[in-house]
Amino acid sequence: MPDRIPSETSIHSVRIVDPYAWLDDLEDPAVLAHLEAETTFADEQTAHLAPLRERIVAEISSRTLQTDLSVPDYDVDSAGRAWWYFARTVEGHDYPSYRRAPAPSRDDVPDIGDPIADETVLIDLNAEAAGHEVFAVGDVDVSPSGDILLWSSDTAGEELYTAHFRDLTSGEELPDVLEDIASVCWIDDHHVAYTVLDDSWRPYLLRRHALGTPVSEDADILREDDERFWLSAGRSGDDRWLVIDSASKASGDVHLLDVSTPTGAPLLVAPRVEGVEYSVEPAGDWLYVVHNAGHQDFELAATRAQPEQWRDWTTLIVGEDGVRLLDVTAYADHLVVHLRRDGLPRLMVIPRAEDGSTGTGWLLDATADLESVGAADQQYHADRLRLHRESYVDPATVVEVAWEGTGERILKRQPVLPDPEGRPFLSEDYVQWRLWAPGDDGVQVPVSVVSRKDTPWPAPCVLYGYGAYETSLDPGFSVARLSLLDRGVVVAYAHVRGGGELGRAWYTQGRLAAKPTTFSDFVAVGRHLVSAGVAAPGRLAARGASAGGLTVGAAINLAPDLFCAAQVGVGFLDPLTAMLAEDLPLTITERDEWGDPVADPEAFATIAGYSPYGNIGHGRYPDVLATAGLHDQRVAASEPAKWVAALRARPDASGQALLRVEVGGHQGATGRYQAWRDEAYELAWLLDRLGAASGLPHTTSG
Repeated sequence: MPDRIPSETSIHSVRIVDPYAWLDDLEDPAVLAHLEAETTFADEQTAHLAPLRERIVAEISSRTLQTDLSVPDYDVDSAGRAWWYFARTVEGHDYPSYRRAPAPSRDDVPDIGDPIADETVLIDLNAEAAGHEVFAVGDVDVSPSGDILLWSSDTAGEELYTAHFRDLTSGEELPDVLEDIASVCWIDDHHVAYTVLDDSWRPYLLRRHALGTPVSEDADILREDDERFWLSAGRSGDDRWLVIDSASKASGDVHLLDVSTPTGAPLLVAPRVEGVEYSVEPAGDWLYVVHNAGHQDFELAATRAQPEQWRDWTTLIVGEDGVRLLDVTAYADHLVVHLRRDGLPRLMVIPRAEDGSTGTGWLLDATADLESVGAADQQYHADRLRLHRESYVDPATVVEVAWEGTGERILKRQPVLPDPEGRPFLSEDYVQWRLWAPGDDGVQVPVSVVSRKDTPWPAPCVLYGYGAYETSLDPGFSVARLSLLDRGVVVAYAHVRGGGELGRAWYTQGRLAAKPTTFSDFVAVGRHLVSAGVAAPGRLAARGASAGGLTVGAAINLAPDLFCAAQVGVGFLDPLTAMLAEDLPLTITERDEWGDPVADPEAFATIAGYSPYGNIGHGRYPDVLATAGLHDQRVAASEPAKWVAALRARPDASGQALLRVEVGGHQGATGRYQAWRDEAYELAWLLDRLGAASGLPHTTSG
């Protein structure tokens, strides 16, 4: 147990005593020693699970086609050369290599099972990662001419990247190196734009670098001084503009820079209005704007791509309650609108003409009740649409269809190989369905559930939650999840308020002062799973990561006897300390999501009232396994460390409270094999706590 060294502060006439505040200093050798000791202790306490962990790793490894190829993407460079771009993975290697090959015809998509003629390696990330314990790739992109590769990497886990450039004709590295950046993209063949972080880890400055010149001569393109806003940039699909977004969690604006004049000044599309969000998709002579100026679930508008007319928006799709327009991708003669309907991601295709007129759009059909449908980016002049489909029981499938959605051609279905005993994976052995759980205020909360078809109810159950930033838990396939399902565990996903599944209102009902609704929804879902006979009483585990860790931590304070176990990854477990510390990374930008406890006493009271660390109660609590990233710039490792310490310090503490600190950042392990081992560690612990750890997985039917 760490020492209790009370630290006192006072704000809004409230006295705060933090017995473990000393753990916030992650540069203190004593703190680092404590985190190392916690990890050792967790490993000792779970040593009996080592065989199960190895078995789960073997299951993931066996079911994964480790030497594989992505579906090649078609592209034409500015010199008129057509290419297939793709990534290869090789068994035994953690990272992919990015490659390309000449594309004689858009129709002749290479067979991914055969060698591709004249393919060349653009970059092998395994070679670049050699010698680094952490290696995360940022941006990888080829110049418009197709002659130069830019790529960036982070070798500490702090999300600070270094960009390099490679001549693809000679294979030589260019002398240009951009250090400590957030992102980088091409403007034209000779200029790149990159974002720089301020002291709070916010991308606040967009700069321009000309290849072959000293970095000291780089020029500022745009600076964002409002600490709530982040800058990002990227080339438009029609290759005419650099699109620069400056966005907070509640408003923003967009600037456009003509790539034919890369040293020019960016032009503002529409001035910033508090509470109004908009994004811009250029397409030839037109700009398409997704915005919420007239409806909370957003609308689609069009305007001519002439600066003097940019603020004259003509509505193409009016807003509809509960149908959230997310984004639009423009092609030469079509628009693809990304939206969320009935809590699921869907696509609408709209034909468009050069004069800006648009025809009647149509929704593309899903092939299953709980299926995510998305569009894979393709070249602006594409004459067909590429779709990505997957569900909880159906592996990801990439297909090509005509714009009308007809003539579907499967390009790749994610292979799922037999398990270590040779038992094949069959989608029909699993079922997925949706339940609706009544919240405390009577609102029906959607719950997605997946299990083996032959699992008897009630069953041990893992309930996953997030519930923040309007982020949705969309249906998706997971090889690792099979290791739970095949042992008779039901996995459920709580689509609580604070997420975006049912539109903007669903998000706002779990944000700021309404944030506690997220946590009561999660508890309501757990209780409904038990009362409906899905989850066995006493065998319900909670799981969440990052803001989902906050959801789980707050929920077990509300209903500690509902859950037998809680697994929390990089959890936002001490939000009050984080939001009061204005010098911490991201604090200011996060206040649009959680509130400002410094300036607003009501926000202070709300956050203090739900903080998992600050509201630990008495009585029986579930067993806990928390993980943290030592170099995490989003959620400090001290937050789960303090939470675990406080759980253990309860006078009536019982059960496990374990902490495991991993080298790296917020996203966890960067290599796939270590990521599998980390996932196996957590799944084995959950299975053990659920009483489902013994024996081999269930045999496959039929």
